[in-house]
Amino acid sequence: MKVAMPKVYHDVALRAMHLHGAIGVSNEMPFTSMMVGAEALAIADGPTEVHKITLATQLLKEYKPSDGMWPSAHIPTRRAEARARYADLLERQVAEF
Repeated sequence: MKVAMPKVYHDVALRAMHLHGAIGVSNEMPFTSMMVGAEALAIADGPTEVHKITLATQLLKEYKPSDGMWPSAHIPTRRAEARARYADLLERQVAEF
């Protein structure tokens, strides 16, 4: 929540600023102060980047990196592994034709 909220706040204020045109960036509308508020919210209890790293660490702690050069879902690698695993079966089917 800490990571997302300042970004949402910023994006809503920016969109409202754009929708209102020139008056949106004037001191007659609250949008510029909202943009500053969004930035203050982002750094209030520490840099957002630190929170992103903490969140990523928690989310990824149960995963391990791929053993090979490519991610585990890499199609050419999976295809090669399947061909190697089922090579004898493939050879028998080719021989039957």
